[in-house]
Amino acid sequence: MDNSELRINILLSLQRALLGNISSHVRMICCDWDTIKWFKIKVYFDIEPNDEERELISVILTELECDIPFEKFHEEYIYSTEAFGTLDSLEAVVYAKHEGVVF
Repeated sequence: MDNSELRINILLSLQRALLGNISSHVRMICCDWDTIKWFKIKVYFDIEPNDEERELISVILTELECDIPFEKFHEEYIYSTEAFGTLDSLEAVVYAKHEGVVF
């Protein structure tokens, strides 16, 4: 599997896994990877993440692991109210909550 095909598979797998597994406190989810050696997910919250928040992300990673057998997974949970533009978005942003003005 080449890198562009892997990228597509990762993003599609994560989008499917996110359905029903996102808490209202998640602001943004970003990820990065190196072939199938390792996968990193960084999750930004608008509160200090608790065990239930972490469990939902664990479910997402379990579903991804069923699709793509990465050797290592690294998770990072961050409480932040900073603007999206200042946050580390890694290789890909897979989820970002709309925080702007709504008509």
